[in-house]
Amino acid sequence: MMKADGFMKTISSSEMGVVDINCEFHGLSRLQLMENAGKAIADEIEKRFSGGRVVVFAGTGNNGGDSFVAIRHLKGFDCEVLLLGRESEIKTDISRRNFSIIKKCGVIVREIKGINSPKEIEADGDIVIDAMLGTGVKGSLKEPFRSAVEKINSLNAFVVAVDVPTGMNPDTGEYDICVKADLTVTFHRNKKGLLKSPEVAGEIVVRDIGIPDLFEKLCGPGDVQLAYKRDPQAHKGMHGRVLVIGGGVYTGAPTLTALACLNTGADIVTLAIPESIAKVVASFSPNLIVRRLRGDRISFEHIGEIENLVRKHDVIAMGMGVGEKEFKEVSEEILKIKNIKKVVLDAEAITKNVPENVECILTPHKGEFRRVFGVENPSEEDVRRQAERMSSVILLKSVRDVISDGEKIRINPSGNPGMTVGGTGDVLAGIVSAFFTRASALWSASAGAFVNGFAGDLCVEEKGYNFTATDVIDKIPLAIKKSLEFR
Repeated sequence: MMKADGFMKTISSSEMGVVDINCEFHGLSRLQLMENAGKAIADEIEKRFSGGRVVVFAGTGNNGGDSFVAIRHLKGFDCEVLLLGRESEIKTDISRRNFSIIKKCGVIVREIKGINSPKEIEADGDIVIDAMLGTGVKGSLKEPFRSAVEKINSLNAFVVAVDVPTGMNPDTGEYDICVKADLTVTFHRNKKGLLKSPEVAGEIVVRDIGIPDLFEKLCGPGDVQLAYKRDPQAHKGMHGRVLVIGGGVYTGAPTLTALACLNTGADIVTLAIPESIAKVVASFSPNLIVRRLRGDRISFEHIGEIENLVRKHDVIAMGMGVGEKEFKEVSEEILKIKNIKKVVLDAEAITKNVPENVECILTPHKGEFRRVFGVENPSEEDVRRQAERMSSVILLKSVRDVISDGEKIRINPSGNPGMTVGGTGDVLAGIVSAFFTRASALWSASAGAFVNGFAGDLCVEEKGYNFTATDVIDKIPLAIKKSLEFR
């Protein structure tokens, strides 16, 4: 069992899903985690019973897989499995592997399919293990799970729920019909729903299954799967409209940001740039929408024009390629535009003066962090503290990027020495902005940092360390594709 502070620290089902995927990506396999979870269930049962008949109600996902492992570790117990579905429907390789083992060990397995009444489920035991759905519940239960829950609740047995009782929303604790557990064995961190519905959770035990603290922070494909959203019924614009405000001294920076936005999946990207560089920028790609601001730099006189553009976009990305310290005051004035809801601040646009109603991501490197926050060589805690003070997300660009919303800290290990080439920070801002159109600030920054580095790593595989920022942009779709496919 975890310490008291570990018991109280909670994790959402979506966050736990991210941790699970990223553990696999970084070398800690789900098979290892399932083994540890199953052993933990068996341990808790053996603490309370020396033997008896165990009936396992198992689903076809990894929740059921945990119970298959538990059966193997239960010595001196008579075990039977009621599988809610067919053996052929078991969803993951690791669950199938553990299911195959218990069958070879002679454990009785009955498949429960299409049940319409709990009376049709025959089950009797001293101990019931509920391993049907776990944290996968959203909405009302369907058959045969509903009937199985009714059957479990009618039995005179000690009920052990795996992770969360079947039927309970793991984040809210809400339920229509739910297993009433005597004991819930949950893993890694407590689940918010358990604390909100103690009447069905019973005694709660939080078991460590071997996930290191660092692995809970590490970015990976799980972040992308959480942040990247695509609606098959969408029309043009629904997957995000980004306005990039920048340019002046540097021509390429805002262009790289805009192209990165497009390659990350934003539907529409508009560049608001000085008229003096508009022709050059427009020549980079026919996909770019360019709006010219009079003169050779962005100033206070452009606020009205920018305000009109802001209304048509979901996210504002600002500061790339401006190259003038004075732009900070201009960016602060732009942030006061009432229609701005989400903004990504980079380079000279980075400021501590962000209105409360604006959801903001700042993307400083160490020098910019020192300039804005007065902290030399910032630590993870420095980033967290400043993010908390600002009620914003800070993405500190470094060898290992540090991301925080003032509460959580995430660390991005992707990327390589080739990414010291100019422009990769502008690419990062574009990726983050595109994710930000559909996801929260923290997960947009975290997923964006990972994809940027992962795209750079794909460049190394093809070209070695001699690649450019545009090469990274070209690899963004593949980096996202590989992240979404990772299971």
